[in-house]
Amino acid sequence: MLTELSSGHWQARVLVRDASGKRRELSRVSPLKRDSRGRKIPDRNGARAADAVLSAANLVRVDAGGELSEATTVRQLWDLYRIHLVEQGRAGATVERYDIVAETFNTAFGARRLLEVTTSAVEAFLKDLGSAKGPGTMRTGRNVLSGMFRYAVRKDALTVNPVRESQLAQNVEAKGRTGGSRDITVDELRFILAAVRTSAVACPRKLSRAERNREKPVKSYTAPTVADFCKSADLADWVTLLAGTGLRRSQALGLLWSDIDMERRTLRTTGKVVRVKGEGLVRVVGDEDPKNRKGAIALPDFVIEMLKQRRKDLAARQLASPPTGKDVLDLVFPSAVWTLRDPQNVGHEWQRVRDALEIPDDVTAHSFRGAVATILDDAGLSARVTADVLGHVDPAMTQRRYMARGRVHHAAAGALDRAVSNPG
Repeated sequence: MLTELSSGHWQARVLVRDASGKRRELSRVSPLKRDSRGRKIPDRNGARAADAVLSAANLVRVDAGGELSEATTVRQLWDLYRIHLVEQGRAGATVERYDIVAETFNTAFGARRLLEVTTSAVEAFLKDLGSAKGPGTMRTGRNVLSGMFRYAVRKDALTVNPVRESQLAQNVEAKGRTGGSRDITVDELRFILAAVRTSAVACPRKLSRAERNREKPVKSYTAPTVADFCKSADLADWVTLLAGTGLRRSQALGLLWSDIDMERRTLRTTGKVVRVKGEGLVRVVGDEDPKNRKGAIALPDFVIEMLKQRRKDLAARQLASPPTGKDVLDLVFPSAVWTLRDPQNVGHEWQRVRDALEIPDDVTAHSFRGAVATILDDAGLSARVTADVLGHVDPAMTQRRYMARGRVHHAAAGALDRAVSNPG
């Protein structure tokens, strides 16, 4: 309610519910405002008084409900939710990825109050995000916003999550190589395992964009063979381990020799290698990390043989060039100076081999996980067994994401033929 006390001077009143649940009246008069010469500027329609009383009312509502209320802005919600993610032990790389997405929605509607965010506004933002960044970033954006508003509902700032009912646009064009890693067949897997050790195909290095655009030709050099490059980059054993276990590349590079039991022929993942902002490469161990679940898996014979030979080779290398410094980890896949290897760099090395062998660029290190899942499925093992091997909590996710679909199943045709041809 607005009351004009005098010309250009107003009083605004509003009823609010305080922390005790009682309703009380707040009032504010037009704040004094002066121009560049120091003269008073009249509040001609009471807008300054109304803004002042609404600001005071919002403070009362925030105090009554804790850190959050429906008057909190999206940007403020993200700041609080980010603190929550860190307190919950969310991986640093995940938080950094969320930070990038947060910049986009904070720019788009970060100043909106939570009660002003509608499902249609969220859908419009996500569609624009997908058009600009691709469907993968669009899905990440929805996940972050949904988590934020779910957090606001739990804190009693809202009663409904406006992101929950939003739908992602289906006609968003992919940006670059998308769609994730594709499945590889058993024949392709056999070819890769043989090629990284025996292929005589030239393996030239990947040129940077500046080198590709340079008018002068890049200085020529004799490229090593795929086998020689894999040996010098210590890549062949890593590929073999991925093919035999389905580990993520960060888990494989974080393996310690104490994680492997040669007698029982098992491997237990205890840590993974990640790059932390401000710290560099670190080996992290988390009890609740969904991408590094602790559990033992059985090792196939070809992996056991590789590990036995690798241990001998590393022992000989240690004698020739012993590690220096304190707290040197007994890594299965150490760098040339016995430190952690960067998963990103190893991924780039794999790309070089993949290009040389003319393997499609959607065959990534993660493709080996899909290959393991498909092989176990073809062998008749249950989704629960495959989920245990891959370290998944939910076997349904293993079936949905990792077991290849749309394949020709001759065993199914054989079962139908036997049923029809032998009715007895």
